Amino acid sequence: MLTLMKTLSIIRHAKAKPSLLGQDDFDRPLAARGHKDAKRIAKWLAHAEPAADWLISSPAKRTRETVEALCKTIALDEKVYWRESLYLATSSELLATLKDVPNRAEHVVLVGHNFGVQELVIRLCSGSSHKLKIHMPTGAWACLSLEIFRWEQIRWGCGVLRSHLPPKLLRKRR
Repeated sequence: MLTLMKTLSIIRHAKAKPSLLGQDDFDRPLAARGHKDAKRIAKWLAHAEPAADWLISSPAKRTRETVEALCKTIALDEKVYWRESLYLATSSELLATLKDVPNRAEHVVLVGHNFGVQELVIRLCSGSSHKLKIHMPTGAWACLSLEIFRWEQIRWGCGVLRSHLPPKLLRKRR
């Protein structure tokens, strides 16, 4: 059933280990804290309404490991879509990807990297004015209500920030 409002969860990958000498940034895994934070995000996401029914992610190692933690808690394994273009994508590139989501999806989860995900939250909620001040540290989750009927209608300023949970707050709330 299509609703008049879509839900978008934007997650910045959890804390990654620093790059090793000669290691490609794409291949950086999660740190121990990152694994714990990803599990905390998953617990909160499991209670989101409507339930998450579509997930798009960068295929970098740290985003893959974040998504794996989410999928252990919420049943999205068959609805995870890896997009090479999301690796270090700009907010405009992320927006273009969201326009291609099937309309049957009611709650999309996007897992990516900064500064694209932070700017995506700001621009979806503020339009081009950038009035919203929000920081998306590693392991942060922002949940938005979008005033759209179809994903192709997504545009700057169509969102309302429902919640923003940085990892420090997630750790306190357990």
